[in-house]
Amino acid sequence: MNSTRLTSCQSPLYKKFTENYQVSFPVYEQRTSGQQQYAFSRSEYHLDIYTADQEEYIGFLSYWVFDSYIYIEHFAIDAHKRGTGYGKEILSEFLHTCGKTVVLEIDPVVDEISLRRLRFYQSLGFVTNSWKHIHPPYRQGYEGHSLEVISYPNVLSQEEYDQFKEDLSVQVMKE
Repeated sequence: MNSTRLTSCQSPLYKKFTENYQVSFPVYEQRTSGQQQYAFSRSEYHLDIYTADQEEYIGFLSYWVFDSYIYIEHFAIDAHKRGTGYGKEILSEFLHTCGKTVVLEIDPVVDEISLRRLRFYQSLGFVTNSWKHIHPPYRQGYEGHSLEVISYPNVLSQEEYDQFKEDLSVQVMKE
């Protein structure tokens, strides 16, 4: 498997990314094009596209690298490739090479799909945190939404969670 870092919306792989992004996340969890341009302008932001042989699109991982941790903002595998082990392979490699605490958010467990998602992340070593967490809205006209914070390899301290919340509000969600 290969990874390619995108640095602008002009990349040939950007179209595949947006197609996958738009079907994998509800609109209120998606960046606008202006927000995506902002993210690309930040050195902390990374958007990695994963492909197999002959540039076959597999999925993407978007994340922010901060001093003491990495925040995975979005991660998705192409719908036709889910359940094949690609997601586990990508995240396992990422976790073993990043050298930092990793934070991400998932939907609260309310059904079998959300439970499977939590178990997937737990199988990679993520642990749940007890923080009541509201993710700020990406778009006008939407409210913030409740998400569960999970982290690798340990539970976040109050100080670590507070830093994540501040970075999320001040840097990640800024346009």
